[in-house]
Formats: sequence, C-alpha cells, structure tokens
Amino acid sequence: MDSTLPVDAMPAPAAEPSMSPFARAVAIFTRPGEAWGGLREHAQWWFPLLIVLVVAALTAGILHHRAIVPMVEDQWQDAVSNGQMPPEQEAKLEAFFSSPAGLAISIVQTALFVALIPFVVAAVVWFGVAFVLGKKFGYRLSLEVASWAGLVTIPAQALTTVIAWSKETMRGVHAGFGLLLPDTDTPSRLHTFLGFVLDAFGPLSIWYVAILIIGAATLSGAPKRSTAWVIGGLYLALSVFLAAVGALVTPTS
Repeated sequence: MDSTLPVDAMPAPAAEPSMSPFARAVAIFTRPGEAWGGLREHAQWWFPLLIVLVVAALTAGILHHRAIVPMVEDQWQDAVSNGQMPPEQEAKLEAFFSSPAGLAISIVQTALFVALIPFVVAAVVWFGVAFVLGKKFGYRLSLEVASWAGLVTIPAQALTTVIAWSKETMRGVHAGFGLLLPDTDTPSRLHTFLGFVLDAFGPLSIWYVAILIIGAATLSGAPKRSTAWVIGGLYLALSVFLAAVGALVTPTS
C-alpha cells in the first residue's frame, strides 16, 4: 500500500512562535539572532518605528534651544556679515525659530525625516535580498528588518544629544569615528566628507548594519555570509554617496 499522503492531506508547517513587541525589542539588543520569530505572520514594524520617532522628537525638543537655534543663528549672522541677508530678516528668523512655533517645526521636521529612514533602508535591503540574492523576500519583511534594526540607533541618538548639549551646537557633532577629526568652525568639503564616512563606519553604525544582516538572513533564509556581503556592499556604496552629497551641500569656508 502506498503510504504517501496526498498533497492536500500533508500537514501544514507549524507557524513560528511569535513574540510580543516588548519582548522582541529586548531581544534585538540581547539576542538578535532569536528576535525575528513570528514576523512572517504578524506585522510589527510600526512598534519600533514609533519608539524611534518618540526618541527623535524628544531629542529635537531637548536640543532645539540649546544647540539647533544657536547653530542656525551663527549661519544667519555669517550671511548678514557677508551681505547675503539684511539684519532685519535675520532678527525675524531668530525670533520665529526661538518661538513655540519654531520648536514645533523643528520637532515635526525631525520626526518626518526619521520616519522616512526605515522605508528607504527597507527598499535597499529588499533590493539586495530579493534581486541580488534572488530570495523570495517581500518588502513588508524588509520593512520589519529595517524598523526593528532601527532600535539600535537609539544609543547613537543619545550620544549625539549629549555631545550637542555640551557643545551647544549641532556643528561638528559625531557619534562615530568622526570624533577623531579636528573641530573647525568652517570645515572644508574634504573634512565634511571624512566626517560622514568615519561616522558611517563607527561601532554604533556597524552594530546597526549587523542587525540588518541578521534580520534579513533569518527572515529570507539566505546564507548569512552572502547576506553580509550584499548588504555590506550596498551600505558602503550608499554611505559614500550620502557623504559626497553632504559635503556638497554643507556650507564651507
């Protein structure tokens, strides 16, 4: 007798045990290799994104009057000294950005920028895993990876806040190896480029990339070594590109 069961009678594979959002958040920091169970069946990307948004909004609120406004005021005063801005306009801008409305705009701008990052990173991870490695890997799972990995950027946000608070400006603030560069009031384009690149390959940034690799490999079933090469290569290319753009748009002497 043929003991082979019909396809319809084959038992369905057991679903992965899920985790609560709070337990998963702890696991991302303590045991990242085990932090992805149940995400194929249940979407939880909104939870880490919400946490990172709250932290970013608090950071913007804390630093607005202490570091952000002083930095832009220095830029406006330089523009007045160079004849690029009349003193009356500088006074109006200073009054507005020092007001509650200016604080609200600063917080909203920061929140919107931070909210966009996981969606962009998810697109990069999705491209690397689904197209380069050829794995069946939907964008939603990629968004899970990007959002949950974003939790490990909170220590970098905290470090940035402490440094900016102590310096009373956002200029020259680094949370990575950019700290090794000499501090200058008007950095050159090369100085700015190196600051971006050194920060991108600092310990906290590499930690973030490592979580991306672990999550993408776990949820896609791709070999970790291949995933590391692909995501690491894309991260390198994107970091150099963003450093070049940052150097071009940053005011220099």
